[in-house]
Amino acid sequence: MALICFCTTAWSQNPDKASVFGKVSSSSGEALTGVAVVLQDVNIGTTTDINGRFEMTGITPGNYVLRASFLGFGTQEKAVQLKAAQNLEVNILLREKAFEMKGVEVVGKTAIREINEQAYAVTAISTKELQNSTSDAKEVLNRVAGVRVLEEGGLGSNLSFSLNGFSGDQVKFFLDGIPMDNFGSSLTMSDIQVNTIDRIEVYKGVVPVWLGTDALGGAVNIVTNKKSNFLDASYSLGSFNTHRLSLNGAYTNPLNGFTFRGNVNYNYSDNNYKVWVPIKEGNNVIDTREVERFHDRYRSGMVKLETGWVNRKYADNLLFGVIASGNDRQVQTGATMNSVYGGILRNSQSVVPTLKFSKDNLFVNGLNVSLYSAYNDTKSEVIDTLRGVRYNWLGEATYTPDSNDGELSRRTFTTLNDTDFNSQFNAGYVISPSHSLALNYSLSYFHREVFDTENPNKIENQYPKSLNKQVLGLAYKFDPSKKFSATLFGKFYFLQAKTSKEYDFALETQRTDAFEAKKENTGYGLATSYFLLPRLQLKASYEHTYRMPWADEIFGDGLFIQPNPDLGPEQSDNLNFGAAYSFQLPRDHQFTLESSLIYRDSKDLIYQVVRVASPETYYDNLSETRTLGVEGSMKYLWREILRLGGSATYQHITDQADVVYNESYTNTGYQRNYQKGYRLPNTPYLFANANAGLTFKNVLAKESVWSLNYYYHFVEQYFLSWAELGTRDSKKVIPQQSSHNLELSLSLKEGKYSIAAECRNLTDARLYDKFYLQKPGRAFYLKLRYVL
Repeated sequence: MALICFCTTAWSQNPDKASVFGKVSSSSGEALTGVAVVLQDVNIGTTTDINGRFEMTGITPGNYVLRASFLGFGTQEKAVQLKAAQNLEVNILLREKAFEMKGVEVVGKTAIREINEQAYAVTAISTKELQNSTSDAKEVLNRVAGVRVLEEGGLGSNLSFSLNGFSGDQVKFFLDGIPMDNFGSSLTMSDIQVNTIDRIEVYKGVVPVWLGTDALGGAVNIVTNKKSNFLDASYSLGSFNTHRLSLNGAYTNPLNGFTFRGNVNYNYSDNNYKVWVPIKEGNNVIDTREVERFHDRYRSGMVKLETGWVNRKYADNLLFGVIASGNDRQVQTGATMNSVYGGILRNSQSVVPTLKFSKDNLFVNGLNVSLYSAYNDTKSEVIDTLRGVRYNWLGEATYTPDSNDGELSRRTFTTLNDTDFNSQFNAGYVISPSHSLALNYSLSYFHREVFDTENPNKIENQYPKSLNKQVLGLAYKFDPSKKFSATLFGKFYFLQAKTSKEYDFALETQRTDAFEAKKENTGYGLATSYFLLPRLQLKASYEHTYRMPWADEIFGDGLFIQPNPDLGPEQSDNLNFGAAYSFQLPRDHQFTLESSLIYRDSKDLIYQVVRVASPETYYDNLSETRTLGVEGSMKYLWREILRLGGSATYQHITDQADVVYNESYTNTGYQRNYQKGYRLPNTPYLFANANAGLTFKNVLAKESVWSLNYYYHFVEQYFLSWAELGTRDSKKVIPQQSSHNLELSLSLKEGKYSIAAECRNLTDARLYDKFYLQKPGRAFYLKLRYVL
């Protein structure tokens, strides 16, 4: 390695001198930066640049051995013969290799570790060990401490994300730092397969300024594969006639930086799994039995293309892209399983042009800027046009002559035309190694036009529906030493909403008229980190933050979510204390322990109101709530052969308002709050995860890897409605649940070919999430994958 220090100073004007150049790549095709490339026995050597390229000139003709070495990869040597005035190209492929060194500790930080050591309460999950599994982003997130993904059913069903008690739009999602609000319903957590993901970052509570969002309870950033040249194709099939296709690839020209990237996803499922339900004749329950869902098919497709230039003098990234996606879904139930449908349909199509630009050290060293803009044009349809028909869970139809009603209420064929412009600008400036600044400006403008062919004169559809949301953030980071780090930040929020509202209900002056609201708020916070020991990190963070309501919360979704134009912004004071400790025992035993204490004091919390007998729901403000919680996780690794892990979360979220405002015909005004001290309904408060894995290499075949993984999930029972309502026997309870998943995978030729099999819900337990909606029973899946 000492030869690296000798620069190619033997420059010569002799035209007979030779040169050698080329590129060093990994077995997956990724360019390797910083590889030592030397000609043995002579003092000539260099290292590869950011594109993996190297060049050595002024070499005396002759026979040499070209040697390339890089930590974590096997050394490669090639014999080369250089002739006079020859310019020889030599491309080198390095294969990954594990080195066992006794008495030597190599200190370095992976991207995952660097993220986890930020001052924020953040958990970063690498998907390296999961690439061959049948999991998607939703499955991976559901294994994180403090996280619950609440589903309404099988593949493609609506889901919400609960993070330390916050859910829905209180938690914001990003794809490579880009807001997913404007990607449409065809690109959700269940549509992103794991082999397209490099890592997932979960920020709990305090959200970094650079994400530019008004998240109340946290944020999730999904970072996709950024390799320069690769092809990754997979196909999986499974129970309930489920088929999933994923094709991802990239090509980058190392000479001019031109790049082209593409992603294609397709998902299909009949979702005809069995559920335990009441059988009705009219309004009377005559039986309870297990039946098969009969109207729940889901299919979606997405194409994401991106092209431009990378690693140029004028831009690190200048990329133009487009996302085209579509889905259609049969609707089986409403907000609860009390009602069942056999003809309601939903579909949507989106086209999203995008622009990305980033440049480090723009104009001056230390000034880094980035810009992202996207315009989303989405058309959605809600179809409920069956006339006078009602279904039961046996799929039997009852007809009402001369009825003009649809299955839900009045017949509808509603088209929602949504347009959304989103832009984010980030600028960071490193003043010195200890001081830096960050600025973010985020703009989102949403507009919706609604038309119902079955009710063309519907008055509320005549009014414009729009949201203008802006967030401005500024942060200062202070790093006086490697042990201590602190980030102080402030945010400004602006919201303007236009819609319609019904006034003076049941009075002679009852009318629907235009409604407009404007809100301005200021937030601030501090995140700190201190290493008490080299492997013991303490964290503390505080944020006073706001979240503005989003489109479906104010405008409704045209089907089961009713509009609420009076919905106001929510605010919260979030406080996190955490500690992380990692250590290694003799004979390669590695442990990582983490724990966090959580406090949330929230005002006007936006929550979803569920009525057991109604398929419809709506969002409302809860004047004052408090969250007290604790979470912890443990990971154990032995020689990359055995992996054990687990996490547990307890979150006590209660209504703390003394009085509530009640609007009625006879007694409008503030009244005593009888729900004070009770837990928030329909929200899990105690849940846990555990996992175990075994990995064996070169068993039965060379360059093979066998993996066996087990996953366990537990959720304690909780109430669907407020616990103080109803008698003991009439309370609706979502029961205690345990589920087990088992997965076996085999990869060959260093991961080029792989096959995986998985059994989910191994014991065929009855599992429920949102509003007592049953999820699939035992299911089997098979996945085939090819990587080039």
